[in-house]
Amino acid sequence: MLNFSKVIALALSSLSFYGIGVSTLSKSALAGEPIIDRNCRRHERTQEVFQQIPPQNQARILMTSSFQVNNQKYALQLLKFPNSTGVLCLWKPNARLPQRLKDVSIIQDKVIERLEKDPSQPANYIITVKGEKMEDILKTAYRLNLTNPNQPKVTPLIRVYKN
Repeated sequence: MLNFSKVIALALSSLSFYGIGVSTLSKSALAGEPIIDRNCRRHERTQEVFQQIPPQNQARILMTSSFQVNNQKYALQLLKFPNSTGVLCLWKPNARLPQRLKDVSIIQDKVIERLEKDPSQPANYIITVKGEKMEDILKTAYRLNLTNPNQPKVTPLIRVYKN
């Protein structure tokens, strides 16, 4: 038969295990890579972040390409979202995090089919963007000039039209 002190010890042990379980579950963190949003920001995988950033706005890194300008090393990163649209991010020298590439709205949040360095010009990329369903354009190839990464320039090179 259990005496009173053993019952109290058992109850306290059960209560402490319950408290540990509740505290662990209330701070649930999900393992894996950080969640990346449309502004190139990384977020820790938590339940709160999953509620704030829906899956359609969570990217995966499709490609990272480095280049040099004025002896400074930069990196261009292409994020891909579930609806196949892409976002370009720029890693600047000594930066801890990338930033969404600015002033290139003509290619941001579009379906980027191809991204490759232009071998003939340093800090330049050729980007092929798929036309939207309501356009007469099938795809457009652009030159992304990053010789001044703070002021990128996008130039259309060729357009392929639908029949």
